[in-house]
Amino acid sequence: MTDKTLLTEYKSTITDLTKEKKELNETINQKDSKIKQILIQLEQSNADVQSMGSKIGELQDKLNKKQTIKLNIDKQIEEMLENKNEPSVDNDDEI
Repeated sequence: MTDKTLLTEYKSTITDLTKEKKELNETINQKDSKIKQILIQLEQSNADVQSMGSKIGELQDKLNKKQTIKLNIDKQIEEMLENKNEPSVDNDDEI
């Protein structure tokens, strides 16, 4: 092999390696961009989960209050029904 042939092959190899390096850098940049997009989506999802957790807590508190009110109302209704069956001193019931 002559020096010219070696030099040409060396230049060709350098060109190929440079092209391959450029393609790999582009691939890396694309993957970095995709990773950033996924991280943003993950952060938004985490924020949504926290928001839903707070909303569920609020709704649970409301449910507990409503259940307590319902129990109190049911208890008062039962007491009223029990008292209705008993003779009252205020009524003009004859014995």
